[in-house]
This record gives sequence, structure tokens and C-alpha cells, in this order.
Amino acid sequence: MDSAHQPEILDTFLSVRSRLSAIIYGRVRCAATTSDLLQDTFLRFWERQSLLREVADLAGYFITTGRNLALDHERRRKIAPFVDGIDGLESISDPSPSAETVAIGREELHRLELAIDKMPPRAKQVFLLSRIEGLTYVEIGAQLEISPKTVFSHMVVALERLKSEMSGTD
Repeated sequence: MDSAHQPEILDTFLSVRSRLSAIIYGRVRCAATTSDLLQDTFLRFWERQSLLREVADLAGYFITTGRNLALDHERRRKIAPFVDGIDGLESISDPSPSAETVAIGREELHRLELAIDKMPPRAKQVFLLSRIEGLTYVEIGAQLEISPKTVFSHMVVALERLKSEMSGTD
């Protein structure tokens, strides 16, 4: 259809709109979905005007297209929980780590143990009391009979050594 036939499409749609709306609503039972499907029906015709030259009963074609869109919508709605369920399964991960992740973790833990063992004795002691026992610098100082400032200095040494060992740079 050329632009001279555009008013015919609009006029025909407007003449069957209320009837088509009732048919679609009877299928989907939702006013918002009915409005969407009405719009989809009209757009299908509007975008494919050149294909409608041969259509003798444009009003009947609108009704049939709208009914089919409503049926398609209902079919999709009914199978959506199953399809969504299948898609959703892909995003569910096993909470247990893979064998590869476990092996990498064990290797990292072993490297960490070696790095801690290479620390100077007092830095190692301060590091373990802070990071493993959860003591504050004041509590560590009281336990080791050194000042919190000295505890901080030992911690700096421990963390620098740990960083150096774990990054592979010396």
C-alpha cells in the first residue's frame, strides 16, 4: 500500500478497536497486556503496509492478527515458568569449590606458611598475634612487654616480607 492507503489502515483499526480489545482481553485478562497487544497488532499492519494490497477484508485480518497475538502471548506465559526455570539453573552455582580451586587454595596456603616461617621471629610473633589471634597492637605490646609503636614496626616488617614472598619478588 502506498501512503494514500494509510488512512484506510488507521480507519479500519479504529473501527474494530473496541471489538478487538474485548477479544484480546477475554484471552489475557489484563488491561495493560491488552493495550500492548492492541498496539502490536496495529504496528504489524503499519510496518507491513505493502504486504496488505491483496487483503480483501482488512477488518477481519486485524481481528485474526490480534487474536493470534493474544494466543501467542498466553502460550509464552504458560511455558515461561518452565523456560525461566531452565535458564535459571545455569546461574545456580555449586557452593563447593572445584577441585582446581581447592588445589590452588592449598598451594597458596602452603606459600603463605613458608612466607610466615621466613619472617624474623619477633615480626612473626606480632603478625600471628594480630592476624590469627585478633589482638590489638596495645594488647600485643602488653603481652610481649614492648610498646605499641614497636609492635607497629614489627608488623610493618612482617607485612613487607609477606608481600614480597607472596608476589614472588625479593
